[in-house]
Amino acid sequence: MMETTTQFSWAYPYILPTILLILSPIIGGLLIGIDRKLTARLQNRRGPPIVQPFYDMLKLFGKEDKIVNRSYLVFGSAYSSTVVLSTALLLFQYDLLVVTFVFGLSFIFLVLAGYSARSQFSFVGATRELMQMMTYEPILLLIVFMIRLVTGSFEVEAIFDASQPLLFTLPLAFLALLVILPIKFRKSPFDISTAHSEIAQGPTIEFAGKYLAIVETGHFFEMFFVLWFIGLFYVQSWPIRIGLMVFAFLFSLVVDNATARLRVDQMLKQVYIVGMILLIINLAYIIVTGSWIV
Repeated sequence: MMETTTQFSWAYPYILPTILLILSPIIGGLLIGIDRKLTARLQNRRGPPIVQPFYDMLKLFGKEDKIVNRSYLVFGSAYSSTVVLSTALLLFQYDLLVVTFVFGLSFIFLVLAGYSARSQFSFVGATRELMQMMTYEPILLLIVFMIRLVTGSFEVEAIFDASQPLLFTLPLAFLALLVILPIKFRKSPFDISTAHSEIAQGPTIEFAGKYLAIVETGHFFEMFFVLWFIGLFYVQSWPIRIGLMVFAFLFSLVVDNATARLRVDQMLKQVYIVGMILLIINLAYIIVTGSWIV
């Protein structure tokens, strides 16, 4: 028995990430369902069942496909594929800088899908998505570089080997991550690229049938990826780590229900200025306290 355990010990680091990767679209779909349910309750409505996103997905796979052109389908599929790839890289603890670049690449594919659909709403949605990327990507990359400063490596494994949680050395970077969270979840006040009352679904308006289901599946993975990334700020304790993810999810839900949608220029000013100020102060804190590792 002991020999068998030793023989398969190499597989243990891959078992949990593999299980989580398989479960991530289910977790992401359930989170969207819980979000809709709680939002309905806050608005004194009954709301759809929590598993409604999966019913919608099954319905989409049974609908007729309407194809405007092939290129936007290729870019839409590339968006979902790269989101899945970035989630896998994060779970298997690859280089955090590579993970962030692959995750950012997925939204470039989404923007290209919006531009190639030749729809006015899709074009406006893609442009807004691009503006959002230009707002949050510098903040996200700076957070990754600051993680490198305090852990000494871009490897995710270095975060687990750190002497103290990232939350203790990068508290304001964590707040900056919360500031960009509504953009990543496409929630108010930053649901600008998919504003239903203005441009319907934005970059994905021309997707239908199973192709829309594929893009929506990518969004399920995206939800899981963002929350898992937030959980990296306290990897030393599973209960606190899960608590951070739950807090971030509830924070985005409350903000979504308590705020109105902003204009693009307002989003650029508020997110960029607030996020950068938080990161600069945290960087000064790292330098003053000597918390960086060369």
